[in-house]
Amino acid sequence: MKKKLKNKIITGGLLIFCILASGLAGCGVERSEEGEETAAVGETETSSDAEVSLSFAHNVAVGGAEDQAIARFADRVKELSDGKMEIVVYGSGQLGNERDLIEGVQLGTIDMAMNTSAYLSNLVPQFGMLDLPFLYEDYEDARAKLEGEPGEELKEKMVEEQGIRVLDYWNSGFRVMMTKSAPIHSASDLKGRNMRAPEVDVYVDMFKALGANATPIPFGEVYTSIQTGVVDGVEVCAEEMYTMKFYEVGKYIAVTNHIFSSQIPVINEDVYQGLTEEQREILDQAMSEATDWEWEYFMEADAEALKEMEAEGIEITYPERQEFMDACASMKEEYAEKYDAKDLLEKLDA
Repeated sequence: MKKKLKNKIITGGLLIFCILASGLAGCGVERSEEGEETAAVGETETSSDAEVSLSFAHNVAVGGAEDQAIARFADRVKELSDGKMEIVVYGSGQLGNERDLIEGVQLGTIDMAMNTSAYLSNLVPQFGMLDLPFLYEDYEDARAKLEGEPGEELKEKMVEEQGIRVLDYWNSGFRVMMTKSAPIHSASDLKGRNMRAPEVDVYVDMFKALGANATPIPFGEVYTSIQTGVVDGVEVCAEEMYTMKFYEVGKYIAVTNHIFSSQIPVINEDVYQGLTEEQREILDQAMSEATDWEWEYFMEADAEALKEMEAEGIEITYPERQEFMDACASMKEEYAEKYDAKDLLEKLDA
């Protein structure tokens, strides 16, 4: 890394991956009406002065809270390094879905990515403990546990077992449920409904416990799946429901706050260790600052999104949560046994 790594991401595997995943237009060059080349939406422009260039891919909506936080992170890295480091952002699924992104980080074809704790559990199963229903009291409790001993324990496992470094834990909100056919007033209203779930056991098992039919569908296909009736609804935070425009195809939101979800920025460990100590410090400082901003901004954006969707005509219900909690109560011990994570559960459920 002492030699210049100028435009490292536009080489070998990543270029091929980018072309296959998104087509040439998705790899960052668009043309204006005058024919000039411009950076694609959701990307950071490259700098000819950069000594180190790192790719950062995500699959959330451009303009959403996480996308804005990544842009701030990229800007801060450039500022702290006096332009010698750059983060090139590939947003809104340009390089694939969550599974594609984490596999890219594993292979080294993508330097950095943002993944949910749910998908990281496919690599280190204990990450699935973070998504257990009704695990956190509120935002303060969630952040304290993620940044405390439980979160640090999981970070170490990811590095040791998969060669991937967790840079921090971001706020992706308490999840709510949107449906199309009828509102949810109680847990029993979910019985028999087809609900979209991530391709992760804990979400599938939660819906089974509630009597619903869990249908794993990639996040990018949720809109059309609700629109065409493949599923009746989806559970995700209000902010993402709004930025992904699910309110255009759904009709009802039940504020269940059943699972707190974390978006987790990660980096290939070999790439991280290949940086100089000064470069790693810059990356860590920029990430810490972006994390503080993201937690505060997301809480505000999530609350505002719920209001905006109500203004768009979405009917909002606030079911009694105890029925949901009772139905899912056995999952904690089952998953602790399944993942040999009883000690971790004690720390998370304290």
